[in-house]
Amino acid sequence: MIAALLPIRRCFDFSGRSNRTEFWSFFLLAALVAALSYSLDNAGYWLIGTDLHSWELSSRLGDAGRGVALVALILFPLPMLALTVRRLHDIDESGWFVVIALVPLGVFVLFPVMLLPGSEEENRFG
Repeated sequence: MIAALLPIRRCFDFSGRSNRTEFWSFFLLAALVAALSYSLDNAGYWLIGTDLHSWELSSRLGDAGRGVALVALILFPLPMLALTVRRLHDIDESGWFVVIALVPLGVFVLFPVMLLPGSEEENRFG
């Protein structure tokens, strides 16, 4: 299975480990979906002309962008949380370190940790 889609299948699995490829490919997928949503939502502003057709098109593109955003907001948070916990397990850290992301600017502390290589040998998480 494609590494970017594996976290969606394992969204309720908070045990075990996930490597950097799985984490960053899913992160990239989420970023691309967010960029698509933003682009569709704002494309209407670029296309607005004086005729009615451009207003309809801009409205439909905006609706599509908001629809993509809604689907992403429903689909991505739980797999990302589980994936982050498993990624922390891969570097032999407790999954509770994910709470750091809730602290203001805590994401900037957690981000470099996600870049660390995982344990080569088996650790306490598998």
